[in-house]
Amino acid sequence: MGEKLAAYGRPVIKVLGGLDAFFDRVLHRKLDVPDDMDWRARKIKEFIDSHPFQGGRNLDEVCNELELSVSGRQARRLFKLSTGVGIRDYSRSRRLSVAVERLEATNVPVKAIAADLGFQSTRQFRRGFKEFFGLSPLEFRKVSWRKDFGGGLDKSP
Repeated sequence: MGEKLAAYGRPVIKVLGGLDAFFDRVLHRKLDVPDDMDWRARKIKEFIDSHPFQGGRNLDEVCNELELSVSGRQARRLFKLSTGVGIRDYSRSRRLSVAVERLEATNVPVKAIAADLGFQSTRQFRRGFKEFFGLSPLEFRKVSWRKDFGGGLDKSP
């Protein structure tokens, strides 16, 4: 009858321009903080940013330390409402970003980096890293070092 059909437009796909562009885009994305962000959510975000090695802390304790008069549950809700991202997801992405910096800049074993960043196990760290970046930590280190020291990717096996 008088029904309108929805027109489907093809998605626009942009080529990033290689691994350098990919890593630059993934590693440098940050949480956009709205100007009107709740001050308590901002304080929690700043705490996470400045303490990435404390990933497994109890949020109720963190709220007490920051002198926020909210429970951990309220803080999670407030943070998600203010930023659009859950505290756990944000904290995890911050820890993985620090892991990337350490993998690029040091020769510290992967299991030591995982432990330093508060991951329960190397397996959990490796799984989360691969899910987030599409490469395992060792694969990332190899690609990163080739880029920095090899002048490009080595095509040999």
